[in-house]
Amino acid sequence: MKTALAIIMILFISGCTTIKPAVTKYKLVSADNSKIFSADVDGCKDKTIKISQAFSLSSLMHSDMKYTEFQNRVFSYSQAQWQESPNDFITLEILKSIRNSNLFKSVQSSKSRGENDFILESNIEEFMQFYSEDLKNSYVNMVISFTLIDSKTNTIIESKTFNSRVDVKTPNAQGGVEALNIALSEIIFKNIEWLNGVCR
Repeated sequence: MKTALAIIMILFISGCTTIKPAVTKYKLVSADNSKIFSADVDGCKDKTIKISQAFSLSSLMHSDMKYTEFQNRVFSYSQAQWQESPNDFITLEILKSIRNSNLFKSVQSSKSRGENDFILESNIEEFMQFYSEDLKNSYVNMVISFTLIDSKTNTIIESKTFNSRVDVKTPNAQGGVEALNIALSEIIFKNIEWLNGVCR
């Protein structure tokens, strides 16, 4: 009787126990373009700039990794998450790339209390992995708008929007991350080229 009861208890406990699948955390890694970013103009060499925290949808301020099926159905990967929010990472990469470009005398984060000549605002308008209807193919699309502002007069000096679409090699979370890395690197490079032109 005791043996039978023990077996029933074991079966009951094992039936109630669920093993959650491991969650893989990813981070964005933009290419190291510090050498390519070497500025060839002196127009902003004596100027300082503050990089504002990027504007974005609230979904990009969390660790959930989203994707879209059939153009309008948005889901979250159940076994993949961002190590840090895309909003925070992209803001940091924009700051680092501009600092590495040597375009400006000083590049400060949004938390800096120091006075600056310019403010750079960025708006992440799209940051998404898309799947085909049969789920066999995928691509990512990233759109970021930049606005350079004169901090003394609060007037807009110039604005520019960059778009990057990259096909995904493997239609899964890993492939999406790799494609997003490429897209981000392309946009960051285009942003430096644009600022380089503004500083002429």
